[in-house]
Amino acid sequence: MWPAWQGLVLGVASQLPGLRPAADFLEDKFGGRVCPMSLDQEGCDPFILLVHHRHAFRPLDFFRPLFSAVIMPEGFPAHPHRGFETVTYVLPKRGGLVHRDSEGCKMRYGDGAVQWMTAGRGMLHEEMWDVTNGNEFELYQLWVNLPPGDKFTPPGCQLLTPAGSPSAAVVEREGRLSGVRRAEIPVVEAQGGKVSLRLLAGEQDGVRGGAETFSPMLLAHVQIRGEGTAHSVAVPYGWNCFAYVRRGRVDVGGEQVAGTYEMVYFAAGGDCVRLAALSEEADVMLFAGEPIRAPVASSGTMVMNTEQQVAEAMRDYQRGAFGVPWDHALDDEQWAQHTAGRQ
Repeated sequence: MWPAWQGLVLGVASQLPGLRPAADFLEDKFGGRVCPMSLDQEGCDPFILLVHHRHAFRPLDFFRPLFSAVIMPEGFPAHPHRGFETVTYVLPKRGGLVHRDSEGCKMRYGDGAVQWMTAGRGMLHEEMWDVTNGNEFELYQLWVNLPPGDKFTPPGCQLLTPAGSPSAAVVEREGRLSGVRRAEIPVVEAQGGKVSLRLLAGEQDGVRGGAETFSPMLLAHVQIRGEGTAHSVAVPYGWNCFAYVRRGRVDVGGEQVAGTYEMVYFAAGGDCVRLAALSEEADVMLFAGEPIRAPVASSGTMVMNTEQQVAEAMRDYQRGAFGVPWDHALDDEQWAQHTAGRQ
C-alpha cells in the first residue's frame, strides 16, 4: 500500500526467510504497510477487527499519480456500515484523515486524535488521507461490536483529542448528527515518567478515558521507556484482552514475549496485565473488554447477530436507506447537495 511500489516490495520481503526484520524496520520508517487482523470472536469479543496503517505520500513518488488514477484513490471512498463502531486512532505527530458521511458531517483529524464513529442503524462514510496537511501517516482502526439492543442506535460520532490540542480534530460541517461529542484523551504516567498510557477508553488509576462506550472496555496506547521497565495495567476479571506491539519487544506476564508487529492474546480472567520492556523502547496498544456474548454474523462492512439481519442490511443499503454513495472527487458543495435528501 501507499507508497505503492514500496508496499509491494516490503510485503514480499517480509515473507522471505531472514528478511522480516529488515522489512519491518523499513515499513516502520518509510511506510507501505496495511495490516488487517481479524479477531477471534470468542477470545476478543467485543472487538472484531484491527487494522494497522503506515503510509507515506511523497511529492517525488513517481508511481503515486498512476496508482491513484488506475488502482485506487488516496483513501477510502464512500462505503456502508451497520451494527458496530469504527475507532480510528491517528498516532501522535502523524497526518490523518478527512471524513465525510451520508449524515452531512465533515471533519478532519490527525496528530494523536481519535474518531469514534457509531454506525448503528446504518450510514455511509468516506475517509480520504489528508495529504494537504502532511506526508507521513500512521493509524489504527478498530471495529467494536455493538450489543444486540444497540445495533439500530442512531449514527453518531465522538472526537477525542490529546490534552491541550483541540486543533487535532476539527468539525467543518456537523450535518444531521445529533451533536459531535468532544473530549480529551488523558495520559496516565507511572514509574517516574518511564511509562505513559494514553487512555482512549476505560479507567486506570482513577482516571477515565475520553470515549463513552456502549459496553465496558479499555483501550490504551502504552509506551514504556528503558529496558527492564515494567508496568501492570488493571483489567477486570473475565474481560477479554489482547495487545499489539508496534515497536520493541515486550514480556507479557512472564509467560509470553512479543516483538514488533506481533499480537499477544490473554485468556479471560485475572485482574491485571503486566508489561515489561525487553528493549529500550516498547510501544504497545492494549485492548480489553467485557464480552457481549452475542452471536456474530457479518458480511463485508455489516456486523449483525443473524444472517437474516445481514441480508436485511444489504437490502436496506441497496435501496438507499443508508444514503447514496458519492464520487470522492465531488467538492464539498456538491457532496453537501448530494447528501441533503438523507432522511
